[in-house]
Amino acid sequence: MGRSKAKNTKQPSLDFKVKKKKLGKKPLPNPNVTVTTFKSKALNMPGQNIAEEKDDLVNFRNLTLKDLLSKLSHYNDQIKKDSVTGIRDLISLHPVVLHSHLGSIMNKLVEVINDLDKDVRHCTHILIGNILKMTDEITISPFIPLYSVYINSGMTHLKTSIRLDSLRLLDIFIDHFPKLVSRHCHQMIPNYIDLLKRVSGSATTATVSTSTSSTATIQDPSTNGLKPANAQKKQKNTATSTPKANSLHTRVFILKSLYKLIQVLLVKPDLSFASLLNSIHRQQYHTPIVESKLLVNNQHAFQVYQEKKIFSSIFNKYNLKNEAAKAASASGDTQALYPTILETPDELKQFSLTLLPILIDLWLELGPSNPGISFQILEDLELVVNIVHLIVHCLKEFFSTSELYKGIRKDYIKYFSGHFPFYVGSASNPDSKEWITSNSINCVMTQIASHFLGFNPTDLDQVRDWYSPFLEYIEDSLNGKLIDEKVEGRQGQAIKNHISNLLWIIKVILPMLDKDQTFNILNAFIKFDENCHPHSTSKKSCVFFIKELIDIQSNSTLSKDKSFKNIIDWGLSSLPKLLWKLGNSDIDTTLMILNILLSVGKDKTKIKQYDLIQNALVPFFFTITKESEKFPNGRQIYGPFINLPLNIQFLALNTLYYFSSLNKIMIRSLIAICRCMYKNKIINNKDISFEVISFILDLIHNLYLVNNLSISHYIAFSTAITLSITSNENQDANDTDIEMKESDETLIKRKENTDNILAKLCWNINSLRLSNPIQDILEPMTPPFINELNKLNESNSHKSLYILTLIYSTFNNNNQEDEFINISKDLIKVLQVTLFTYMFNSIKHESNTINNSNNNNSLDYIKDFNIPILLIKSDKSNQTILNILNQISNKVNHGSTQIEKNNNNQFSILLLIELFRSKELYEDFQSIKSTIKSSVLKKIESSVKEVSEKHLVEKLLLESKLLFNE
Repeated sequence: MGRSKAKNTKQPSLDFKVKKKKLGKKPLPNPNVTVTTFKSKALNMPGQNIAEEKDDLVNFRNLTLKDLLSKLSHYNDQIKKDSVTGIRDLISLHPVVLHSHLGSIMNKLVEVINDLDKDVRHCTHILIGNILKMTDEITISPFIPLYSVYINSGMTHLKTSIRLDSLRLLDIFIDHFPKLVSRHCHQMIPNYIDLLKRVSGSATTATVSTSTSSTATIQDPSTNGLKPANAQKKQKNTATSTPKANSLHTRVFILKSLYKLIQVLLVKPDLSFASLLNSIHRQQYHTPIVESKLLVNNQHAFQVYQEKKIFSSIFNKYNLKNEAAKAASASGDTQALYPTILETPDELKQFSLTLLPILIDLWLELGPSNPGISFQILEDLELVVNIVHLIVHCLKEFFSTSELYKGIRKDYIKYFSGHFPFYVGSASNPDSKEWITSNSINCVMTQIASHFLGFNPTDLDQVRDWYSPFLEYIEDSLNGKLIDEKVEGRQGQAIKNHISNLLWIIKVILPMLDKDQTFNILNAFIKFDENCHPHSTSKKSCVFFIKELIDIQSNSTLSKDKSFKNIIDWGLSSLPKLLWKLGNSDIDTTLMILNILLSVGKDKTKIKQYDLIQNALVPFFFTITKESEKFPNGRQIYGPFINLPLNIQFLALNTLYYFSSLNKIMIRSLIAICRCMYKNKIINNKDISFEVISFILDLIHNLYLVNNLSISHYIAFSTAITLSITSNENQDANDTDIEMKESDETLIKRKENTDNILAKLCWNINSLRLSNPIQDILEPMTPPFINELNKLNESNSHKSLYILTLIYSTFNNNNQEDEFINISKDLIKVLQVTLFTYMFNSIKHESNTINNSNNNNSLDYIKDFNIPILLIKSDKSNQTILNILNQISNKVNHGSTQIEKNNNNQFSILLLIELFRSKELYEDFQSIKSTIKSSVLKKIESSVKEVSEKHLVEKLLLESKLLFNE
C-alpha cells in the first residue's frame, strides 16, 4: 500500500481576532464603543487682546504714552528700562506725541536720571538726547532748572557711577543748549571741584570701578556718545586695573566735562583769524534768547554751598534781599535774578587758584616725558593744556601785570616748559593721530607761553632765555619742518591748521626780535603761506595775518625795517592773486580780502603801495592771454567777478576808486564786463547785472571828477561802451537763436535797461562840456563812429540811433545850434546818410508792423525821431535837411522791381509827411520853401502813377499847404 495523503489541518481565518486575556492586567477598551465624556478649561488673557484697537498713538508693542509713563515708577529695573525704550520708539514713530505731552514726559523722566541701575540711566540719557534734538530753546527752557537740580543731586551722590553719569547728562544738555545751562550752572562748579578733590587723593581712597573709568572716553555716535554697560565690558581695557589708574582716568573724565562747561562760561581763546571769517554769516542768523518774565527767588539756593568753603565768597552776591527782589519784580527785569559764575575777576582768580594745582598734578601724573605714551594719554594731555590755555587767556585781561600772573608763569615754566617740544610720531606721516595731537599740544603750549609775554614785553633779556624754545618751534613750524617735503600737498592739513594758530604770536614778538630774527620769521611765514591751499583754513589765517601786519605798519620801529616793508608789499600783491584763485567758491574769504584792500586804499599814506596791486587785480575782472595759433588775438578770460553776488561786485568795484589812476588794462577789463552784458553772452549761466554796469559808469565818471582818470581814457571808455551796444562783431552763431527764443517781456526789459544805461552815459558826456570844448570830446570819437555808422547804414540797423544820441549829447545845452559847425566834414557826411537811413527804415518798419501784427521784431525796434530832428535843426546852414530831401527824391521810383519801387514811393511820402509835421523844423522848411516845391514835391507828384499811392500824394500836398500857409 502506498502512503496515505496528508490531511490539511490549517484552521480557516477569522474575521475578528480575540486577544487573550492576561493575568493581572485590565482588559483593553472596546474600540467600537463611543466615548461621550469631555473636559474643558478656561484661558484668561486680561489686557493682551491683539485684536483690540486703541484710540491713542502706540509704539511697536501697542503701548500708549500713558502706559509707558506709568511703568517708570515700577520697582523692577527691567520694566523701567523697557518703558524708557518704549517712549523713545513712540516719539520716533509719532513726533507729535512729544510736542503734545512734553511736560508729562520731561517731568516723569527726571525721576529716573539718577536711578540706581546703570542701564536705566543709560537709556534715559539716550532718550533725553533725542528729545533735545527735536525741541528748541523756548520749548525746553522751563525744564532746565528742574534738570539742573537733579544733575547737581547726582553729582553729590554716594555712588560713583551715578556721579559720573550725571556729568554725561550735563554734557548732553551743554551740547544742545549751552546758553540755557549757563544760567543754572552756579551750583555745578563747586561740585566739579569737590569731585576732583575726591579722586585726586590717595589711590586707595578713590575706589572707582574699572568699567566706569575705562569707558570714560568710549563714545558711540549712534547712541549720543554712550554705550550700554554690557557693551562697555566688552571694550578693550587700555588702562590698568590699579586704583591709581582708575583715579587718573576718572579725573580726566571729570576735567573733560568741566572744560566743556567753562567754555560756555568763559570766552574761548581762538586767535587763528579764521574764526573771525567764519563768524560773518553766523552773526546774521543769531537769534537772542527770549528772556523769561518769571521772578525766581534764589535766596536759599546757595546756603549749602557756602558751607563747603571751596570759594570763600563766590556766592555772596547771589543772596538776593527782599528789596532787590521787589525792585526787579517791579521793573520786570529778571536778568539780575539769574545767578552766574566766573564773570568777575575775583571769581575767576579763586577758580584758577583752585583748579591749577589739580591740573599740574594731573599733568605730571600722566607722564609727558614717557616716550612710549599711548594715544589716549596724548588726548588727556591735550585736554590739560587746553584748560590751562583758557584760564591763562582769561586771566591776562585783568592780572597780566600782577604777582598772581607772574606766579602762574613760574609754575608753567617749571612744570610744563621742561617737556617742550613734545613729539610723538613722525613728520613723514603727518596725518597720523599721534603726530597731530602732539603738535596740537605744542601749539597750545606755545600760545600759553606767549600770553605770559603780556601786551608789551619787558625785560627782553629775561624773556629771550625762557621763550627761546618756543620761538624756535614757531620758526621751524612755518618753515615746514613738521611736514616732510616728500609728502603730498593734500596731506598735513590738520598740522597746518595748528600752525596757523601761532600767527597771532608773531605780531606780539616782532618788537623783541633783532633784524636777523625778524627777517627769518617773516620769510618763514611767506614760505608757509605759499604752501597753504587757497581754500584751506590755514590760508584764511594767513590772509588775516597779512591784515594785522598792514595795521601795525605805522610802528616806528618796524617801519624802518626793510624786511618788514617787503613782506607788506608781498602780502598786498598776494591778495589779488588769491581772489582770482578762490573764484566764487569761497564768498566769505573774498569778502574779507576786498575789505582789507579797501582799508589799505582809504589810507592815504599807503597810496604808493596800493597802486602796485592794480595790475595784479586785473585778472579778477577780465584778461586776455598771449597770442597763439589757436587764438591769434589771444583768448578772452572773464574772472571770478562776474559770478559773485551783487553786493560783493559793488565792493570789488569800490576798490578801483582809490587808485591814483586807472591804467589801460584795467579800463579794458571794465569795458569787457560791460560788453559781456550788452552782447547778452552767457558765461557760466550768469548774466552781468545792469546795476553793475550802471555802477561802473558812475565809478568812471567819479574817477574823472577827482582827476584820477584822464579825459582821453574817459572818452575811449564811453566810445567803447556805445560801440558795444551797436556793434555786431564777434557775435556768436547762436545769439540769433537765443534772441528768437526770448519772450516779449525779456526783450522789453532789455531795451529799457539799455536805454537807461545810454541815458546815463549821455548825461555824463554832456557834463564834460562844463570844462571841455566839443573838439576835445568829439574828435576822439569821430573815427570809430564813422566806421561803425557806415556798417550800420549798410545793414539798415536801427542801432545807429544810439550813436546819434551820444553825438548830440556832446553839444552844449545852451548853444547847440552854433556847435554843429565844429563837427568834422567827414562825420557830417556820414551823419546825413545815417539820418535819412534811420528815418526811412523806421517808417518802413512801422508800415510792415501795421500790416503784420505778429512781427516779434517790432518789440526790439527803436522809432524815435526826436534826436534826428534835433540834429537836423542844429545845422543852421540847412545843408543837412536839403541833403535828406535830396535822398528822399532819389528814393522815388528806385528799385529793381515794380513792387520795390511802389514801396519806396510810399515810404518816401510818409517820411516827408512826418517831417512836415515837425514843429522844430518849421523855420527851416520856410527858408527852403522854393526848393521843396520845385524839386521834391514836383518830382513826387509826377513820378507817382499808382492809384494806391494817389491818396498819399494828396495827403502830402495837403500837409505842404498847411506848412506854407497856402
